[in-house]
Amino acid sequence: MNNTYNCTVVTVSLRPSPISQENACFGIILKCDETGFCDYKLARHDDKVIDRIVNFFPKYGRQNLMRTMEWAAHDITFAIQGEKTGKFSFSNLIRPRENVIRYGSPFAVSSADPASELDRQYEVNVAVR
Repeated sequence: MNNTYNCTVVTVSLRPSPISQENACFGIILKCDETGFCDYKLARHDDKVIDRIVNFFPKYGRQNLMRTMEWAAHDITFAIQGEKTGKFSFSNLIRPRENVIRYGSPFAVSSADPASELDRQYEVNVAVR
């Protein structure tokens, strides 16, 4: 019998202007409570995604985008570690706030392999084909 696990997926996006409401997805977080798996994948080394975002938001610039991704990585890592120790709630990370980093509404997927599902969700939601 093939075990499948319920996973929660959240997109990570850049929204540099609160006025326009336009955003560009640059990462994925996947959490699976049943297995304890929680990890993320950001486009820090994906030149196609970086170029797409910089072309979409030319005034924001590549350097600012890279810095934003580093901030996101730091915040996500902190949240994952805090969740494991009970000192921080994952839901606190993804709550709506006024920031250039935005987290999408969580959605559920079923997967037999959460790590592979993280890669698949990155390909579906972030990657440039």
